[in-house]
This record gives sequence, C-alpha cells and structure tokens, in this order.
Amino acid sequence: MDKYIVITGVSTGIGQGLAQHFLSKGYKVIGTIRKEGDGTDLHSIPGFIPILYDVNDKPGVETFVQKVKEALGSTPLFALINNAGIAIAGPMELLPDEEFERLIDTNVLAIRRITNALLPLMSEGSRILNLSSVSGLFSSPFTGAYCISKHALESMTDVYRRELASFGIKVMAIEPGPIKTPIWNKSKGTLDRFLDSRYGSMLKNADKIIENAERSGLPVSEVCRAAEHALESKSPKTRYLIHQKKFLFRLVSGWLPDTWADALVARTMRGGEKHRAF
Repeated sequence: MDKYIVITGVSTGIGQGLAQHFLSKGYKVIGTIRKEGDGTDLHSIPGFIPILYDVNDKPGVETFVQKVKEALGSTPLFALINNAGIAIAGPMELLPDEEFERLIDTNVLAIRRITNALLPLMSEGSRILNLSSVSGLFSSPFTGAYCISKHALESMTDVYRRELASFGIKVMAIEPGPIKTPIWNKSKGTLDRFLDSRYGSMLKNADKIIENAERSGLPVSEVCRAAEHALESKSPKTRYLIHQKKFLFRLVSGWLPDTWADALVARTMRGGEKHRAF
C-alpha cells in the first residue's frame, strides 16, 4: 500500500530537499506551495502531489484538508512534516508587532492548525515530524522572535508526543543548526534597517556572522537522513540535533552557566568574522 506524507513548504530549501528525498524512496508526497509556479523541480517527479496553500490562510485550512483527503482516498495519512516557517531578524525592542505576530502565526499557530486538521486522517503508526531549530534550544540576540517560536515548537512537540502516544502516533522534532540553503542569502542585509538605532554597533558584524554560518552549514541531506530515520525507525529519537559541533553546542546551550554563555555571545557579536554564532 502506498504511504503518503504531507510536507508543508516544499518550494525551496529543506522542504524541497525532503520532498525529493522521500519521493526517491517511493513515498507519495503531498506538498504545499504558496503560489503557482513554485516547486517546479518537483512537479515532474512521479508521486508528487502539489497543493496550493499558504499556511497563514486560517480559513483555507478546511479546503486544504479536503484536497488531502481526495489525494489519500481510503488510505490513512502516514506522516506529516511541518516544515514551513519564516525567520525575521531584529532587536526585540524595535521589531514591528505585525512582523512578530506573522512569524508566530507561521511558525507556531499554523503548525497547530494543520496538525489538528490532519490528525483525523492518521491512524496507529502514523508520525508527525516538526522542523524545529537549534534556536529552540539556545536564544541568540536579534533573532528573538524566531527563537521564541522555536522554543514554543519544542514544547508543542513534547505535548503532542505525550498526548498522542496512547493512539500509536509518534511525534518528533528535528533541530538543525546552519544548513546550506538559500535562506542565508535572503538574510544578508535584513538588519540594515536597524543600523541607526542604539543597537547599530552590535549589528555591524551581522552579515559576517551570517557568512560564517553559511560556510559552516551542513548539506540538506543531513536533515533528510534524520527525517528518514524518524519516519522509518521502529524506535525513533524524540529529537534529532543536526549540528557540525554537537558537543560544543550542547555545552553552551545546556551546561554552561547563563553568565558564561552570555559572555560567549557577546564575544561573537564583537568578533563577527573571527567567531561563529552558535
């Protein structure tokens, strides 16, 4: 019997890589795209089913679910991968409310809406995989809204996992560090609008930090490998940390006193080119 996976946000980056990976493994992939013409690299691959849907469209979730039902027929949904998300950088003090709220809706509320809407289509053995981030484990300056959303997603993952365990539905999170995707080019210069603020001196090295993160980024295939284990293993991990320096990251994010971690972050912001963000 065919196995169907819903993946949100498959137009580019990690979402596109996940869709290509699971299609190559013989899965049927139902992928969301925001506008016509997105995800063109996937359309020619057998088994790919595109659905035009913006995860911020709250009323549209019912139509989206109906289209998923039509694609599934009588087959239960095997897996949902909540990949769609956005990142908006800026000082917490200055980030406009509408931008903060849009990010929270995309990265947190939409995931809950979509998960709840698709749960009735799942059965024992189904799986939910949330694309979180190392930012859900360690909060960095000037990415506060993103960090807050990923911390919330970490908690949401735990809650769903514990609530759905008795129904045989497994819920996991992938926590990538820097991954080589187009997001890095999109990020450059995004903090320039705040350079004239009192945070300007701290933001001047932002692009250098982004460039260093881009250079140290792991390939999307690392995320795909973790996702495959999460969906196919009889005993998947609850979390998959993907980082080039796992021990160092765990040390800074979980074991060091806050004051020491704060000092390392301050050093990174000063050094820019010499030091990499965690």
